[in-house]
Formats: sequence, C-alpha cells, structure tokens
Amino acid sequence: MASKIDKKTNLLFEEKRVSETKRYSFDFVNLVESGDTIASVQSVTHQAAGNVAEVLALSANSPLATGTKVTAILGGGTHGEDYEITIKCTDSAGNTHEDDVLIKVRNAGNKV
Repeated sequence: MASKIDKKTNLLFEEKRVSETKRYSFDFVNLVESGDTIASVQSVTHQAAGNVAEVLALSANSPLATGTKVTAILGGGTHGEDYEITIKCTDSAGNTHEDDVLIKVRNAGNKV
C-alpha cells in the first residue's frame, strides 16, 4: 500500500481526500511465513490523531483477505486529520498478526 513514512509516527502512510471511498490494500507478506496466506480478518479499526477539533469518523468496511493481503474500503474522515488504521488477522498456520498504517485525510490544494 503505502511507500511513504510519516516522520512523527514512523508509520507507512497514504493520503486520501474526504470525498474518496475506495479499497485500500495492506500487505502482510513480510509478517507471514513463506507459503502462508491470510486466512481471516478479525478487525480493521481506526483512531484519530487529534489534529482537528471536530473530527468526523473515518469508515473502514468490507475487509477481505486475499493471499498475503488484507483489503478494506475506507471513506470519509476530516480534512487535516490523520487516522491510525490497525489491522488484525490470522494466517493459514494459525498465527495472529497486527499491523498499523496511517491515513492522512487531505483535500487537494489545502495545506495543513
């Protein structure tokens, strides 16, 4: 998914616009053993960083596991807010994994 690292949190991040609703992919290839796949997704949760006083919720829906990836549809959020997304899943060997990424909600042309 993300290839940029947030300097404040050291998390990989992606940017999205408030109006966007799209499927994001989170790859666990470096966390699962060779040959294992993601068997199930327990949760995809989010926590706002508190950059903005009145924060609207970010939606995280329809998580799916395919190969070593987990995908979820993310939508909404508040311009200027950062959301830490936490993904919890189980691989085909029965191991549980948890990883975090950052979604920065920014509208085009608006500096934060």
